[in-house]
Amino acid sequence: MFDTERWADEYLIPLPVKANAVIRQGALVMVSGGYAEEAAPGTGKIALGVAQETVDNTGGTDGAKKVLVRRGVFRFENDPADPVGPTELGKDVYATGPNTVGKTGTGRSKAGRALKVEPDYVWVEVW
Repeated sequence: MFDTERWADEYLIPLPVKANAVIRQGALVMVSGGYAEEAAPGTGKIALGVAQETVDNTGGTDGAKKVLVRRGVFRFENDPADPVGPTELGKDVYATGPNTVGKTGTGRSKAGRALKVEPDYVWVEVW
């Protein structure tokens, strides 16, 4: 038998914040090099959830502050320059900003999977 402990809340994760980063409440949070930052175009980042608070690590070193993020399904703006359409339902979508997602992954990191597509918004599973 194993004594495997259970995380208190598997949907809430405290993450160390990147040096000089500001993460706003409600922003999609990605990890790069082990530290959290707001989602932005760029590859090699991993989406972990949405910020539950605003954290300002301006002037701080990597990990000097932590941000609490929630995993789950969230509504993001549909990027008009690269809109997610009905054919992307169930497929990966990509971060184009801290609150926007687009259809294509070139030069972008995965935000999550599209679960519902509306004209101006996309419901994304960030897990």
